[in-house]
This record gives sequence, C-alpha cells and structure tokens, in this order.
Amino acid sequence: MNKANVWLNQNRVNEWLSEEGIPQCCGLFLVRWEGGQAQSNTAVPSAPLRIRRLLQVLALRFSKLSDSVRSWTLSGSSLIITVSFGTEENDSVDTAEISAGRMAFLIRDLATRVFTEFRESRGLETGSSIRCGFGWIYDKADTAYKIDSPHTWESALLNAYENAWQRMFFASSPIIRFPLPEYAAIPTEYDFKVRYLPIVSLLDGSLYGYEAVPIDINNGARINLNVFYEKADQAGRLFESDRHFREAAIRGFPSRNGDIKLFLPVPAKIIFDPRLYPGSTLRRIEAANLRPEHVVLVMVGGEEEQGTTIKAALSHYRNQGFRIALSGITPNLSSMRRMVDLHPDYAQMNVDWVNVEGTDSVEESLLQAFISITRKEQIVLIANGLNREELLPALVASGMNYAQGEWLGNANKDSFELAPHVQGRIRSEVNKRYQGATGTLSELVVPVKQFSRDTPVSEISRHFEIYRESQEFVISDNGRPVGLLMKEKLHQMLSGQFGLPLYWNRPVGKIMDTHPMVIEESISVDQASQMAMAREPDKLYDAVIITREGHVTGITSIRAMLEWVTQSRMADAQWANPLSGLPGNEPIRRELIRRLADGRPFSVLYADLDHFKWYNDQYGFHRGDDVIRYTGETLLETVRAQLKCDCFVGHIGGDDFIVLSSGSDPVEMARDVIKRFERGIGAYTGKHTGPVLDRSGHPLDASGLSLSLSLLLCQTTLGWTPETLSERAALLKKKAKQLSGNSLVWETISENEEIKDSIGDLTLS
Repeated sequence: MNKANVWLNQNRVNEWLSEEGIPQCCGLFLVRWEGGQAQSNTAVPSAPLRIRRLLQVLALRFSKLSDSVRSWTLSGSSLIITVSFGTEENDSVDTAEISAGRMAFLIRDLATRVFTEFRESRGLETGSSIRCGFGWIYDKADTAYKIDSPHTWESALLNAYENAWQRMFFASSPIIRFPLPEYAAIPTEYDFKVRYLPIVSLLDGSLYGYEAVPIDINNGARINLNVFYEKADQAGRLFESDRHFREAAIRGFPSRNGDIKLFLPVPAKIIFDPRLYPGSTLRRIEAANLRPEHVVLVMVGGEEEQGTTIKAALSHYRNQGFRIALSGITPNLSSMRRMVDLHPDYAQMNVDWVNVEGTDSVEESLLQAFISITRKEQIVLIANGLNREELLPALVASGMNYAQGEWLGNANKDSFELAPHVQGRIRSEVNKRYQGATGTLSELVVPVKQFSRDTPVSEISRHFEIYRESQEFVISDNGRPVGLLMKEKLHQMLSGQFGLPLYWNRPVGKIMDTHPMVIEESISVDQASQMAMAREPDKLYDAVIITREGHVTGITSIRAMLEWVTQSRMADAQWANPLSGLPGNEPIRRELIRRLADGRPFSVLYADLDHFKWYNDQYGFHRGDDVIRYTGETLLETVRAQLKCDCFVGHIGGDDFIVLSSGSDPVEMARDVIKRFERGIGAYTGKHTGPVLDRSGHPLDASGLSLSLSLLLCQTTLGWTPETLSERAALLKKKAKQLSGNSLVWETISENEEIKDSIGDLTLS
C-alpha cells in the first residue's frame, strides 16, 4: 500500500467513494508520542526524527499484520491510521467496536515490541509515553449520514480525528509508559492467592454467595483489583493475569452444588484481547461442576471507556448464559445513569459514605433513591463496604437486599462459614423492620409434587402434560428441597433446535434451578414477599418453596403473596392513625394478644404529652399536629437504635402512644426516649408569654410541654388481658403525670393484681 503524505491520498478517496470499494464501516486511529524531559533537552536534536522513524516501523508492521489498514500518515509525533471493517449486515455496532478494541491491543503490543527492539536512551524515555485514540469515520448502517463526495468525506475524516483525539486525551492512562521494563517477558510466578468474601442476604441473614478477591501472598493484604488490572494492562500482561486469577478462583470455590453463587471479577478491557475466545470461561466452570447461572461476572474498570466498551463485554458474556454485576457504583448522578444505561443483573454500590450513627435525611433519601431505581429497573443491589456492624441498621431499614464487607467475613481467612453472631444480628434487625407484621407463609401453602434429582426429564415432561394445572415441581432429597423446575422454562429448553435430543433422557438434576428460593413457613408474608421481589429478573415470578424445619411442606406463588400483602395493607390502613401513620387501636390490641399468648416476658411503655391542650391553645392545632408527629418519630428512632429488640410502636390516639418491647432493657430505652425528646422539642415550643394553664384555666407550676412515661414490666403473662393491662397502665400513668417535667414511672408485675417489686420513678426536668 502507499503511504499518504496528506490527510488521505486522492486516489484512495476516489476508491473508497466507489460502490465497490467503500467499506461497511471505517475508522481512524491516532497514535501519539508525548515526550518528557527529552523535549526540553537540546543536546538530543535527533530525538524527534528517531521517534518518527519508530512510529513508521509501527505503522508498517501494523499494516502487514492487519488487512483492515487502508492508509496511514505521520504528522509531527502523531501517527494517523485509517482502517475499515468488513462487517456483515446482521452484525451490531458492538461487534465493530470489539474489532476496533482488538486493533488497539495489537497497536499496543506492536509499539511495545518496536520500542523495546530499538531501545532509546534513558534520557529520551524518562517521562514520555504513547497514547492512542479511535474515532469512527463512517458506518454504513447509519442511514442518516451518507458519504457521496470528497467534501463530505473530508468532514467525516476531521470529525473522526477530533473524536480520536478526545478519546486519547481523556483516557485514564497511556497505552505505554516509559521507561519500559528491562524484561518484558511474562513472569511465571504470581504473588497472590484467592480468598472468598461472603455476600449475605439482608432479608433473612442467609449466605447468598462469595466474591473472589486476590490477597497479597507476602503481606496478607487485599489487592485492589482496579489497580491490579491497570498495572497488568500497562505491562502487557492483562490476559495472563486475568486467566490465572479466573482459574484460581474457580478451582478454589468452596461450593459445587449451586446453592451459593460465585462472584468472579473480570476486567472489562479483556473483551478486546484477541486471545480471548468465546467459551473459554464456560468450559472452566463446567469442568468445576458449575453452571453459568451459578457464576456472576463482576465487571472491573471500564468507567472511563466509551459506553460501547462495557456493553460489548456484557453482550459477550450474557450470550454464554452468565449473569453480570457492575462494580464501583457511587452515590452520584453519572454513576446512576451509567447503571441504568448498562442495565446489569447486579449492581455493587459502595456504602462507606453512610453515617455510622444513623442516616440523616439527605443520606436516607439518597439511599432510598438508589434502591427505588434498582427495583424499577429490576437490578439486584448489593451494598459493598459493610465493614462496620453499626452500618447494618441503616441498610436494613432502607430496604437493601444484599451486602458484603469485612464485618461479615474476613477474606484473609480460609473459613467459608459465616460467624453465628452475623446471621443472628441481621435477623434481629430484620425482625425490627417487620415488627408487628401479621400472617405467615403457613397461610399460603399449596401442596406440590416432589421428584428426585435422578428423575428423567421425559418423566417430568409427561407429568406436566397429565397435570396441566401444575406450573412447577420441587426436586428434593429425603424431603429436603434441592431444586425447582418451572413448566415454562422446561418448555423453552425442549423447544430449541437441539432441545429434545439434549435434555429428554437427562436427569432433571442437570437442568433444574439449583438456587430456588426456600423459606420457612414461620416467616411473615411481608418479609417473604420482599425476599421474592429481590431475586434476579428471570426468577422474579418463580414459585417459592415453603419448608417446615427444612422439609418441604408446599409452595406459594409471588402473586398469592402480593395479593395477601395488598389486602393486609388495606386492612391496616383502616386502623392506622392518619396523623402519625402508626398502627392504631385494633393492631395494638392484636399485638398485645399475640405477646400475651406467646407467654414470654415483655414490657409496655405508655407515652403521654403533658399540657398538650394548653400548647394547642397557645400555638395552634397545626403546631400541635407537628408535636404529635415528632413524638411518634422519637419513639420510632429510639426503638430502631436498640440492638436486640422485638418492638412495636402504636398510636392510641391524640397525644397517647404505646411501645411493646422484649429483648432489651426497657428502662434504659425509656430514658433514651426522654433524652431524644428533650433534644428536639425546643424547636416546636419557642418563647411563650404567660403561665401554663390546666384544662380549667388555672396556672400550673410548669415550663411548657413535657413527656410522661409509664412502664409496665410484665414478667409473666398469666391471667392478664389487654383490658387489664390497660387498666394497670392507666393507674401508673396518673402517678407519672403527678411529677413535674419529663418523667418516667415503672413497676414490675407478675400474676394479675400482684405487684412483686416496688414502684420506681425518674423525673427529668
């Protein structure tokens, strides 16, 4: 081919503009040498000429190795190469983008070889680098843009040059940094080992999966994968490093039954390496007795690349059946848009920005916005960075589905089991979130037929034909669930081109869903519905297996759960207090009956505002409503701050509230209520004139609004009813209201009408 001395040889323009010669799509590479200290060193006048000659060698070798090169030219220290792609009509833009990316890899490798073979002095190399950018000249699939004259061709060429320059300029790093290492050979030894960081469900505390992470074998520290892969890429060892890490992660994965998932990090750029061929990872996981649905590929990097880069990687792996996770999601608009545009199956969001002491209104709104968007887009959200136990209440209360972090499990240790206190702590927070929820899955159980994992697919198919109303069958071993087979998904498998010969005589254990949702029947319907809706999009409407002590009792559908929750919400709304939104008298009564029937000790805390009528007369009923809401929020915040507490907050009416609790120190909790109330009530009172008046208009010895708390410590429930407890609480409340200022009075009761301990009181003014 002939080298062009200008932008493009006129003969080449005419050839490309002919119907026979014009390519389907074409682009432009800009390869630029940027000098360092040598640029200001006049003692080396021949340096620019030498660099130009090396760039010429690069262009000649690239032209010889790639048939796609159409022309090239030098402009100062920049090499401009035009290339074309002979894509098929059904090929996508992503395919062409991958081809361009693989050419960029080839340019990088060739440049490394050229500058290594014709090594320059250290003075010239120090601080210098080579950058590369790519821009599209023409895509025949774009019907809105036609190249039919030299003028339009020149405009397209200039636009491509500008886009290539922008890509090169805004790239995170150059393709080569100088000085080059003394030895460019790939090392045979790698100084890392693989450990597995657990990912747990924040809906029931169960283990959901493990993410493979590299650990420095010398100091035991976790290696930052972004830095790890960036350094490997700069050294030209990205493919080797990625392959070694994938093989080690798959080989050492602790589960082979599909009951938990492997989250496997892969660099997004690897999609452009010409040595990566489809099916290589698939064969490795199949050799390890895993299936694609057991593995989630976590895309590392690619944030600063063009959107088509990461989209091409997602398309490449999804076509092989893998699920995709997007890492590095942060609480900002650009990150949120990137997540929505790429639409991965999972998104990993860093939560180290969440306040340990509890989310404020801004953080809470931001967190809920992310969760709301992921639910709408059907993306499973995982909280990364749960390194402190103090973050757990805020994440559970916000509705986060899954989390990982050092607190859940140390990646430096070889143990694959969660610590017992982790699951207990999560379940405690979950119980607080669903406190007062009525109805368990036992109300929705539907019997289901069970098969063993060795049953042939042909037999399962015949059962579906006989029992046409059945939509699913459970696969079990000795009554314990090991898998699920949905009718619709079986028909999809069998209806493919090779479906029948591939699956008809195979055991069902080879095609069943080995990671179905299995829930104990004692779980509330509210909680179960949230767990079901947190599944991957393709499993969203699969049946839920219900067990009793680990054995299958039946199934239920997501439709049945959502209908139950909707009816329950409508019933609760009839009794909820419209001012505070808290449960009203009927839910309070049901909760009291439940705790009395349970037979375990619990406490009853009544809260009443003192001088509330005077406050309404003084400030108006609108401010009075604000105080009512503030009091309810104070009780809720106090309850949520308790580490191990099964609590219920209700609004009796007016300025009267009730808190039912067990599993915590009720006296300390009541004192915390008063402290929190005192800290914020000043914002609602302000300055007032005149004395505080009672209901009859007589002045009182009081400074304003105060809170009276009466606390019943029920050591036994024998002989008590909601009515008798209310009567006892009314007597105790009178004693609390006789005290001045914020006050707390409590007593311990056992059998009805018998006071075992003396009355205690606390007055805080």
